[in-house]
Order: sequence, then C-alpha cells, then structure tokens
Amino acid sequence: MISLVLPRSIFPPSVASFALSPLHFLAIAAPWHSIMADENEFSSSGKKRRIIHWNPEAGREAAPSRWTLKRLLLWSVGGFFGLLLTAGVVIRVTKLVVGPQIFQPSEAVVMSAQTHDDANTAFVSQSKAELAHATATKALNELRRLPHDHPVQLQRLILITKSFQEGESLLSGHEWSRAFSTFSALNADMDTFSRNVKAKNDAQQGYDAILVRIKYLERARNLAPGVLEAAFENAGAGRKLLDDGNFLGAKTSFDEGFAELKKAERVLAGRVEENLLKGQRALTKGQRDLAKTSFDAALELAPGNEIALAGLKRADNIDRVYALLQQGEAFEKAAQYARAVESYQKAFALDGVSAAAQAGQARASRLEKETRFETAFSAAKASVKNRDWSQAITEFQTALKVYPQRTDVQAMLRSAREKEHRDAVQKALTKGYAYENQHQWKEARDAYAETLKLEPDLPDAKEAYIRCGSMIRTLLEYDRLIENAKQLTNNAEFQAAIRIFSRAMAIKPAYPLPNDDTMEQLHTVLTAQSKPVDVTFKSDGKTHVSISHYKQPSQAETFTVKVLPGDYQVIGRRKGYTDVLILLQVRNGTTPPTVTVICQTAADRT
Repeated sequence: MISLVLPRSIFPPSVASFALSPLHFLAIAAPWHSIMADENEFSSSGKKRRIIHWNPEAGREAAPSRWTLKRLLLWSVGGFFGLLLTAGVVIRVTKLVVGPQIFQPSEAVVMSAQTHDDANTAFVSQSKAELAHATATKALNELRRLPHDHPVQLQRLILITKSFQEGESLLSGHEWSRAFSTFSALNADMDTFSRNVKAKNDAQQGYDAILVRIKYLERARNLAPGVLEAAFENAGAGRKLLDDGNFLGAKTSFDEGFAELKKAERVLAGRVEENLLKGQRALTKGQRDLAKTSFDAALELAPGNEIALAGLKRADNIDRVYALLQQGEAFEKAAQYARAVESYQKAFALDGVSAAAQAGQARASRLEKETRFETAFSAAKASVKNRDWSQAITEFQTALKVYPQRTDVQAMLRSAREKEHRDAVQKALTKGYAYENQHQWKEARDAYAETLKLEPDLPDAKEAYIRCGSMIRTLLEYDRLIENAKQLTNNAEFQAAIRIFSRAMAIKPAYPLPNDDTMEQLHTVLTAQSKPVDVTFKSDGKTHVSISHYKQPSQAETFTVKVLPGDYQVIGRRKGYTDVLILLQVRNGTTPPTVTVICQTAADRT
C-alpha cells in the first residue's frame, strides 16, 4: 500500500491524508476504460447503418482498430505504472520544494487513525486533568491515613507517591493528556490499594475463622470426604497471600475455603435434620427409646442443638403423654368431651409443646362448648313452645354463657323476656280480678300492686288498686263501727249504739259479710231497744226529779215519762236535804218499773 500524506495547510481536511492502494489506481483507471469501451461501441455500431460524413475523403480512411481483451489489459497495466511514476515524481518535487517534513504524520492524521477513546484522551482539557489531579490528591491523603504496617503496603505506597509526583510534573508542563492518563491510572491503583488495605482485618479474621470452622466441622469429615482437606488448602494459600500483603487475594482464598466448608455444613445439617425428624416421628408415636436414640445422635453431630435437647426432655414422658392422647381420642369418639378435655390437659401438662395435646384440648373444648350450647338452645326452644318463659330465659342465658356473641340467641332471649313480662302482667291482673270477684280485697290489692310493679302505667291496674284500697278502708270502718255498736249495746247505751249501727249499715257492702249472723243479732237487739218505755215516777211534790242527759228537773207527786231503753241516773234534789241518786235501767220487753224519788234526809249544817 502506498500512503500519501499531505499537509492540512495545503489541502482541505477531507483530503489532507489518504492512502493509495492498487484498488485506488484501478478506480482511477476505470474512467479511461469506460471511454475506450464507449468508443469501441460506437465503432461497432457503424457496421449497422450507413453514416454520411461531410468529409468526402472519410470513406477512404482506414477503420479504427477494435478494443480486444489483450489491448484492455495492456492499457490497464500501463496506466497503473504510469500513475505510480507520476505520483513518485510529484512527491519528489514536493519534498524538494517544501521540505521532507510535509509528509510526516500530523496530529490530526494520527488522531484520525486512533480509536474514539484515544481521540478524547488526546484532546483532554486542562480542567479534566486538574479534576483528575484533585481526585488523586484526595485519595492519596486518605491512603496516607490508613495503617501501613506491612512492608509490601509501604513499598506500594511509595510507588503510588512517585507516580503522583510524575503526574504533577506533567501537569506543571501543561501536558494535560499525559497528566490525565497518569492520574486516571493512579486513581484506579489507589482504589485497589485502598480496598486491599481495608480488607486486611477481614482477611486476618477470615484466617482465624476458617481454622475454627474446620475444627468445628471435624465431625463431618467422614460425611463429606475431601471437603475439609480442600478448605484447609485454601486456608494455607490464603495465609501465604496474607503474609505477602495481598489481603484481597487472601480474603478471596478464605471465601473459597468457606464455600467448601459450606458443603460439609450442608451434609452435616442434613444428617442432623434426618435424626431430628426421626426423633420427632418417634415422639408422635410415643416411642420413647427410639426418640432418645435419634436425639442423642443429633446431639453428637450438633452439640447444644436446642431442638434435640428439647426432644430429649419431651422423650422422658412421651409414653405417658401418648397414652393420655389416646384416652382423649377415645372420650372424643364417645362424645364425652369434658373428659376428653381433662385427658388432653393432663397430656399438655406433661408435654408443654405437644401440638397434638394442644390441638386436642382446643378441639374437645370447642365440641364440649358446642354440645352445651345445643343442649341449652334446644331446651330453650322447647320451653318457648310450651310458653314456659322462665325456663326458656334460663336456658337462653345458659346458651349465651357459651357463645355470648350469638345475636340470634340474644334476640330470642329478649323476646322471651318480653313475653314473660306480658304474661306475668296479665296473670297478676287476672289474679286480682279473681280475688276481687271473691271479695278478697286485700289479696286483690296485692295482686294489683304486683301488676303495677311489672307495668306501672297500666290504667286497669291503677283503677283496680284504688278500688280495692277504698273497699278495704270501708270494711275496716264498718268493722270498727259494728264493734263500737256492740260495746255500746253491752253498756246499755242503746241509742248511741243504734246511731253507730246505722252508720255501719250505711257503708256496708251489698254482698254478704262473714260476720253477718252477729250483726243480725245486734240489729235485732237494737231494733227492740229502739222503742221508748213508759216509766212512772213518784215523789212528795217537793223534790225536784230529773233524769241525767234526758229530762229536766220537775216537781210532782206522780208522773209518767217515755224513756228510751238504756241506763240512766235519776236525781232528786230538795233544798235543805241530801240529794237522792237512783240508777234506772230501762229495757223493752220487761215490766216498766215505778221509781220513787223523795229527799228525806236533812242536810248536815256543820
């Protein structure tokens, strides 16, 4: 290939630099070949038609030669070499006239041959270089604050410092591109160095940790052949890298070792899990010895395993727990849920983590509650049907104690209470009416009072209560008057007795009273003693005769007075004589007495 480089000052940028290859020369020679082809075509077309030329001698000229393949090849090769010769002459003359430097690769030509990233790097501005310098300065200051207690680290820090100084020299010389490249590479190195230093503690701890882990997993050596050996090799390789100061590499090596140990851990964990599952299955079947053996095997592989320790503790009583669980299931099948709950509770007390005991207790409790509810609810509905509201309320309340949130039962309870209240009111009112019809006023009043206690605003009960109270007061007054009349009659105060007896008769109820026979006797007596009796009085004509509270004093020798039956005092008075006092009993049905009243005893003058 022939490269032809021309200065930008002479040619435009599009042709400032180009390379000529044999194909380029063929492309240049192509138009000449096309011209000759057109001429050959024109000459061949002359054979087809007659052309009249203005030159009379034209027909006498010799015919042009034809373009054959050989002729075309000769022209192509000749043109190629001719162009080469021409180019060489032009280049030679240009060098002599302008100088040989004209054909040296310029900055623009070099940049056009580079990649896009190289072009950006070549034209890095001062600001980018200074920004890279500031980033590197900050990173270097941070590196210097990190501990460098390893020789390799210290040597690496020295090299980084030297590179930083070289970058600053380039920056001072305004070589922005080289300075930017230097600081960019330096920043990457410092980032790696920083991560390496920071990984030191992790690497050192990783070495100790992997050794401890290998020792811990020694029990899994036979379970995972070759795994512990591979992890130990990684630990050794990591230790060597750690001594060499390659902390990142050491950490990576330790991580690979831990990855190997993970395999052993998975195998070990799988074996432990297998024994734990075997032990759990034995517990569910009440197989005490098998459970203990399985959990002991798990503890050999994983000392301190909490599940295994808990399983061993459960295994001590698992046979008794299993028997109680079987007993509870039997009671459940027999619908003896309360006894089933008791059995499950005992099993749960022996094994506080038994899911079967806990679930059985919950299930039996639920069934027992449901049974109690259904029993009470059915009894309540039967009582409602029989209108036994008191029993229905009791049963509904029992059902609600089981399920307090049952709104349907709450509604039925309210309805039963309302109906019980309504029936109780009607029953008490009816009872009052019955007592009132039997003239049992006190009992009727109590019944009406009970009615008003249940329904204070019931008008019928209010009226009946007032009516009974009035009748009771009337009867009390009647009995009092009759008793007074009896007493007055016994005291022979017949007229007063008659008056009181008349008052009693005025308020006496129209129906027969229990003491009507006695009242009739009293009525007969008082009727007989209601007629006056003629009583004859005799005197000396000088004595004033009077009847207390009945007759004023009068003087006569003989006189007759109509006196109503009763007991009286007859008083005789005469001046100078002592008064005479005579008791007089007047009764109908007996011979009227003759009363002599004469004052005969002289009064004592002293």
